[in-house]
Amino acid sequence: MTHEQFVAYWRDIHAPLYTSLPDAKRYVRHYIQCFITGDRPAGLNLGDTDGIVELWFDNRDGFNAFVNSPSYLNVIKLDEERFHDPKKSEYFFSEERTIIK
Repeated sequence: MTHEQFVAYWRDIHAPLYTSLPDAKRYVRHYIQCFITGDRPAGLNLGDTDGIVELWFDNRDGFNAFVNSPSYLNVIKLDEERFHDPKKSEYFFSEERTIIK
């Protein structure tokens, strides 16, 4: 799949499917898709990815409940396999700390 096909699928097919599910509405507080642009500043070590997703949950229990829910396992995960390779993906848990607002 080309980058343009990935962006179109992720934005136009996957996102509406994701947000239509009751478990997503129950557990996910923010779902943010960040599309990688063609702007590639010289001199920086840039990764090779099409996009980054931010998923916000109230806590780790909310994350675990969502990724083990029937909606995720039977719908979202299967759809993700159409456009994304989990073996090439990296996952991070983080806590946000605002420095400048």
